[in-house]
Amino acid sequence: MKRALATAMATALLSGAMGSAVFAAEPSLEINACELLTPAEITAAIGLPVDQGRRQDEGMSRDGQYSSTCFWTIEPGKAPDQTAPGRGRRFVILNAQRWPAGRDMAKKFLQAFHESADQGVIANQPVPRKFGDEALWWGDGLAVRKGDVSFGLSVFMPKRGEARTSALEEKLAPQILKRLDRKTAV
Repeated sequence: MKRALATAMATALLSGAMGSAVFAAEPSLEINACELLTPAEITAAIGLPVDQGRRQDEGMSRDGQYSSTCFWTIEPGKAPDQTAPGRGRRFVILNAQRWPAGRDMAKKFLQAFHESADQGVIANQPVPRKFGDEALWWGDGLAVRKGDVSFGLSVFMPKRGEARTSALEEKLAPQILKRLDRKTAV
């Protein structure tokens, strides 16, 4: 009996240690959206200063992806014009997700924009763009996937009576993709 108990305890300890080793060997899915763009790059693209950015991660989700968001305030010292669209708030937001390898979840993320448009959840049908492995403009932002990473990028600077275009987001997307390429090459 004592031998069986000792064997069971040793097996439990070893399997726990082996499980920890396997878990530690898996690459981390963590991604930091604030590391994918610099304030200087954003300022150069939009022509206005931004703050250093604030990271707000959701972390790991039930579907296995890690989600990170970064918000940069445009002209941080300037009081917003409360009569302007969006009550004068102006910002850049980047949401990046790293998905488990080989499950095509980044592709499904972009497909969800098409489904949302079909269901009337978003106002515009997505329009393809040429970034990463696949990209689209959904009317308020640019969604891109590259390998097992996807990101959504939006520059929110509404002007009265002007239609939104993807020009500012398209200036920033190549910077993000360059950093993603460097991180996956390491």
